[in-house]
Amino acid sequence: MGIMDSLSNFLGQRDGDFVKLDSMSNAFGPGPLLCCYGIPAGIDDEEIQDMIADGAPSAASKAKVVRVSDTDDNVMDLSLQEALESMVDGSLATTTTASLETSAAALDVPVLFFSGFGNAEMMAVYNILGREIYEETGGRSKSACAKAVPNAMEKPLRQVLTEIASDHTDAIASSQA
Repeated sequence: MGIMDSLSNFLGQRDGDFVKLDSMSNAFGPGPLLCCYGIPAGIDDEEIQDMIADGAPSAASKAKVVRVSDTDDNVMDLSLQEALESMVDGSLATTTTASLETSAAALDVPVLFFSGFGNAEMMAVYNILGREIYEETGGRSKSACAKAVPNAMEKPLRQVLTEIASDHTDAIASSQA
């Protein structure tokens, strides 16, 4: 069984849990915002902004980058809608690059969560930043990517990020089986 067959089987078993990008081509959610969860501290916010400029030139001048960690209870326990709005308007303090440990702070599955980006620009930024995360972690971490969708906006941010990381791990495992 090939990788595409395995991925198709995985998605078939999880029917209703995913929104196909082609069914939601417009930007959705507050932003443009890139919420970074568990990415290595060796990739600083300025570098991320440069990657956004390369992949999403129309969003770059307005895009905000926010790092969150499991210890950011003030934002992680909010609904996705509330958390994203707070990140965009800057009303909540979140993790900064300086407060993160070095590469050890990276999760096995870093999550890049986009809000207010169109699909093409989101994927372009993900391809650039995902490759950088992979290289920064010496090939240990393959980042997950997701986009704000209407059916997730009432869930707590912590739950959304955990589900994304778990789904990514399951998809990778099924493609390697």
